[in-house]
Amino acid sequence: MKLYKISTYLRSKNAIPVWSEHISGRIRREAIHTHNCFEIMYIRSGAACCRLNDRLYPATRGDLYVFAPGDVHAFSISGELSFDNLLFSMELFSNEELEELQKNRIFKAWSIPGECPEKKLSVSISSAVELDNAFDELSSECQSSHPGNNTLIKALLIRLLSMAVRRGDFSAKKVVSGNALQLSSLFDFIAKHYSEELTLAKLAAAAKVSPNYLNEFMHRNIGQGAMEYLLRYRIEEVCNALEHTEKTIAEIAVSSGFYDTSHLIRVFRQHTGMTPGEYRKQLKLHSTV
Repeated sequence: MKLYKISTYLRSKNAIPVWSEHISGRIRREAIHTHNCFEIMYIRSGAACCRLNDRLYPATRGDLYVFAPGDVHAFSISGELSFDNLLFSMELFSNEELEELQKNRIFKAWSIPGECPEKKLSVSISSAVELDNAFDELSSECQSSHPGNNTLIKALLIRLLSMAVRRGDFSAKKVVSGNALQLSSLFDFIAKHYSEELTLAKLAAAAKVSPNYLNEFMHRNIGQGAMEYLLRYRIEEVCNALEHTEKTIAEIAVSSGFYDTSHLIRVFRQHTGMTPGEYRKQLKLHSTV
């Protein structure tokens, strides 16, 4: 089994290597490995399956994994996956800082190698946007060369981890052994066809299973049915379009699989607490800060 060392990834005097990756259009089974440091992996989009200490977990938008030194892990990917990675060592913190962090049971659980449900957390769509911004800010600071910026980098890391702990759902779902790529392939189908008129029967036909089996399979593995997952995926695509394009709300509604603008606004408010227009304004306000 391969051991990856944090020193291999350090490209500057900054104490935290952080980078983004996008994998597209191919099946990839990552070699099982471990680290001599902590690794954070945060899923921006797409889907995969994570093997963590001989258990399999689904990995989708808004999922964050914390691997302690010695944790054995790997990912199986079929289709598209975008994610952020960062590495850090506990040597980054003083004894007083470590003592303060470990007063929180989640931080303490993260520090111990081995099976632990807290090592995978999931956040809501609105909280995922906050984590996106936190990763972007940390990444930007890590790539800078301002004198003495390691203090700010450490503060941004603590803020990111604290945000994940406060916003995260730790009720991790495990994938039944042998179904890792089946789940990932189903997610890939939804990613390619989410804008079309899809029903449970169509999703089941694409997965070559019965509708009842598909729903049971999805509930067992990710805690929601196939149509619930499809709806969440569509909303995330709306969020992406609102942030990165100048399309109108009506254009986004049609291209994301909603019946019309009113349908999108109603569903979007139910899941995010705001309308698409309010969401876009919030993004613009954040970008000008």
